[in-house]
Amino acid sequence: MAATDFSAWDPASWLKQWSAALQLAPNTLVQPILPGWTLNVNAFNSSSPQTEAEVTQRHSYGRQLGRIGDALAILIDARDPRGGDARFDDFRSMKAEIDAIKAGNAQARVERLLADLDLLAALDPAACKRLRAELKKRLPG
Repeated sequence: MAATDFSAWDPASWLKQWSAALQLAPNTLVQPILPGWTLNVNAFNSSSPQTEAEVTQRHSYGRQLGRIGDALAILIDARDPRGGDARFDDFRSMKAEIDAIKAGNAQARVERLLADLDLLAALDPAACKRLRAELKKRLPG
């Protein structure tokens, strides 16, 4: 039996080709952050782009930052309840602006929902009646 010559064989290249063939996540994750802005996650700027892709499919960067901000606000209020530390006051101001934006967007979504209900009343009164009753059950107060 003749010996196989492996001198021209490049194991790194072979592994790269097979890992690309078996890869389940995209090579690059692109997620819009702000209008006109995107974040590209790939093997050059992340040690685990596949993990980041899976996480951001479930929890966007905005959702992650929002939850961190909410938790941080609780910690800041416990540490500096009366205010006075400029760093904490700056954070509180930023968070209040963000919360106002969220409230404004929520109001706009509800107004769109009301317009859709009006349209549904004209197009499918039975569905409108059913959804109106469901909404009444879920409204607070």
